[in-house]
Amino acid sequence: MDDYVLVLEDRTEVKNEAEVGKLSVVSNIDDKGKLKTAPAEKVNQSDFLKFNSRDGLLKNFMQNFLKQFNEPKRFGLYKVLADNVEQGVANLKTMLQNKQNPDNQQKIKDIQLDFEDYLPQQKNATAINPERVDWKMLETLGLSKEKLEQNGELDKMLNWQKTNLLPIAIPVGETTIHTEARLAFRTDEEGKISLAVHSLRKEPQLDFPYMGHKFSNEEKETLLATGNLGKTIEVTPKSGEPFSAYVSIDPQTNEVIALRADRVSIPKEIKGVTLSDQQYKDLIEGKAVKVEGMTSKSGKSLMPRSKSMPRRKASNLSLVIRRVCRSARHNIKNKDKSKAEFLVNSVDSRSPTNSANP
Repeated sequence: MDDYVLVLEDRTEVKNEAEVGKLSVVSNIDDKGKLKTAPAEKVNQSDFLKFNSRDGLLKNFMQNFLKQFNEPKRFGLYKVLADNVEQGVANLKTMLQNKQNPDNQQKIKDIQLDFEDYLPQQKNATAINPERVDWKMLETLGLSKEKLEQNGELDKMLNWQKTNLLPIAIPVGETTIHTEARLAFRTDEEGKISLAVHSLRKEPQLDFPYMGHKFSNEEKETLLATGNLGKTIEVTPKSGEPFSAYVSIDPQTNEVIALRADRVSIPKEIKGVTLSDQQYKDLIEGKAVKVEGMTSKSGKSLMPRSKSMPRRKASNLSLVIRRVCRSARHNIKNKDKSKAEFLVNSVDSRSPTNSANP
């Protein structure tokens, strides 16, 4: 679907089921769910909050929207194409006024958001049961459950996270190759726990297609300079449907990694600063965003001294909020659920590759 806006139907004052609620177009929402709307008029076109099926903005919007309403079913949200909002809302109103028509019922169903898809689910234990793991897998790499527990990496693996770089020994014939790798548990096609080994690479492999996407020279330069692509791209796994993803380079292994855009939650406030609509949109699109006035937990100012610069080419201290896959991957709870963190990079020419561990 092309870019669309969300039309809010406020039914708090309707007197019967057949009556149509007040219709307006969503223009903004904060992280507490406070909603701003504007009349569906052409003069307000630039104020409308626009969505598309390729980014994760809708999911973030719905999470914030549902925080505010104890009875969300007293409201309705409908997708309307952004290129002709005024006419689209007029058509929607006509359909809502004639909901008994089977054709209208289907059309309304196609564009209406189902709140049940976005309501918080009951929390289940997502950690891996150690009894499901064949610990002999680790022995082939010169590791053991006990060693992982001693170095503090076991809990990460049991929570579907990657370890930090670990020394491993891989037997090859009569010789043994010693290298380093990040490890993680995953499930195979049969649902069994398997071991994923993310070996250390000398450099990122950017000259080969990545899940069907061939990096342009400009994209390669961006990835090598910043560690992040700075935008979302569509990738296609070997077995699966294409999806929009944030792509970055794992700073520990130099592996190219991707995170689904629709599984990322973005806060509206970071380090004490409420993001503007444009900053929020830029983060959704995977861009780096400079934010002034941030403070640490201790209250210390994190005011940047200069414009944002790539972390490997910076000449002055700068603070850059980056939407990065490597930080999000660190917070993966299981193979189907993941959250993104926001990495605040302190970049200094005296330590050009300084960054937080993913």
